[in-house]
Amino acid sequence: MAVGISALPLFAATFLVIITSTFLRLLYILPSTRFRPYSRLKIPKDKRSHMVIVLGSGGHTAEMMSLLRGVNPRRWAHRTYIVSSGDNFSAAKAREIEAGIQTKYTHSTTVSQSGALHAVTGKWEVTTVPRARKIHQTLYTTPITSLMCLIGSLNALYRAAATSAVSPFEYPDLIVTNGPATAVIVIIASVILKFVGLAPRQKMKVIYVESWARVKTLSLSGKVLLRMGLCDKFLVQWEVLNKAINRGGTGTKVDWKGFLVDT
Repeated sequence: MAVGISALPLFAATFLVIITSTFLRLLYILPSTRFRPYSRLKIPKDKRSHMVIVLGSGGHTAEMMSLLRGVNPRRWAHRTYIVSSGDNFSAAKAREIEAGIQTKYTHSTTVSQSGALHAVTGKWEVTTVPRARKIHQTLYTTPITSLMCLIGSLNALYRAAATSAVSPFEYPDLIVTNGPATAVIVIIASVILKFVGLAPRQKMKVIYVESWARVKTLSLSGKVLLRMGLCDKFLVQWEVLNKAINRGGTGTKVDWKGFLVDT
């Protein structure tokens, strides 16, 4: 005699399996600053690598220019700059960053074109994604623009992999950012690509550098990223902020290396 199975227990069991599988998958791919030391951020120094830099308008980009002053293009042979739509300031600054890098290593004032491959300094490019939230935008429309930004970020990371000068169809090794809202969406997009298995877990490691202006508290982007545990390395620039966040915690949540930008 066949034994009937109630739909409710079957649904509950299926739901439990899905939730458990999702949790374990996230636990596997997400960097945990509580259980794993920062030494896990290992990118071979002798390997040609691909870096993604997320730029934001105003002070964010000015600080990023200072942070990237020591980039070696022989190691970071492909550099992808992601900017928000309409942010012509950051797009122009990306070219200035490249001018500094290329002048240092080629001793020439001529800057290679975006997307072109240079024998010495590799390749750089500027990629635009929809803005996550515009100035004075109403809150109830923010989820829509954030979703558009997420879709654009997924596409940007996929195209960065497809056109990689390091290894075709290999996702970037590192994402570097210092706080613009778009950066949070780009990082979430990288997690989604890992979650669904399109990108390996060891790719798209995240270094977040909190703004020099944040002395006692984190920015909203910093709070979100730290709370969600999405960064492989989270740097603050003030010792007082480092102590405030790490005090009483189990493990190091953020790291402090002093001032990382020119002040």
